[in-house]
Amino acid sequence: MTSRWLESAAIARQGLLIARRAVRPTRRVVGAHPHYVVYVHGYLAAGPVFEPLADHVAATLGAQPIDLTYLPLHSFFAVSQSVGSVIDALPADARVSLVGHSLGGLVARWYVEELGGASRVDRLVTLATPHGGTPRARIAPGSLGAALRPGSEIIRQLARPTSVRMVSMAGAADRVVPVSSARAVEGATFRVFPGLGHNQLLYARRVHDAVADALGDEAVAAE
Repeated sequence: MTSRWLESAAIARQGLLIARRAVRPTRRVVGAHPHYVVYVHGYLAAGPVFEPLADHVAATLGAQPIDLTYLPLHSFFAVSQSVGSVIDALPADARVSLVGHSLGGLVARWYVEELGGASRVDRLVTLATPHGGTPRARIAPGSLGAALRPGSEIIRQLARPTSVRMVSMAGAADRVVPVSSARAVEGATFRVFPGLGHNQLLYARRVHDAVADALGDEAVAAE
């Protein structure tokens, strides 16, 4: 199977996950938990695309998953504030981790760095996130699309060391986000996965294991 075919299969899987969520009750948080993981999806996606990864992390760590969905024409700043509203509703003494895919990683970083989220977030994992921007977003509409472009206001303001423990993961076969862009965060640990494309990162077992390791109790070591 070619990398392009596997990437198309990953995109199709996202559509199936989103459709399945539409016909069943949304996953809800019940009771208090010591550890929550909040998942922020990418451009033109939705919260359910994380379910296989979130289920694996929950089974491995016992962490309670929470995802949210935003629309592509929402403003970048409103989406970032929505992440903050979700986290503000969690118990003050709970441990909170963030996982963002693609644009979701920029949204998560903005919450951490610009909206005071560093005081609530224990660590952050980004998957295929264009921390240095991506030329592929040059025709993407709205403020969310604009945020992804190299040199955008968002990219410029986030061009500083991370203030929380962070791991950035990238696929070597990603045709959307260059590996150099995914690693453009000073102070973050970086991992690249050979043979994986932009959306394949969400469904590869080796990535699931790496995310669980990154969110575990052991300190994130620099690589």
